[in-house]
Amino acid sequence: MRTNADMTVYKKSVALGVEVWTRSTVTAVMWENRKAANVLRSGLLEADAVTVYVPLARGLSVKPGDVLVKGIVADTIVGAFTMASLKAKYPNAVTVRSVDTLDYGSAIMQHLEIGAS
Repeated sequence: MRTNADMTVYKKSVALGVEVWTRSTVTAVMWENRKAANVLRSGLLEADAVTVYVPLARGLSVKPGDVLVKGIVADTIVGAFTMASLKAKYPNAVTVRSVDTLDYGSAIMQHLEIGAS
């Protein structure tokens, strides 16, 4: 699989009623930005999206609601620096909407396909 980027993953969990975000990094992924638009009866609605392909060999576990940032970033979500702050600082931060495991074919072709917006 060809790769073009690294990424940072923020995984959300809840501990004692408080959101906790855990940061990890993943190297060598394929990150594709897609510009699109959905036309509704009421007018035009943007539908920009990102698709990220991650080799299964990376051992990544991701679920809808997690946040991805293109590139390696060191920011941690704690105190006054919230997820909204992260998304404001990094315009390429996206929220995971779907995760598909494509585990057929040779080991080098097996990957996760992550849809995000």
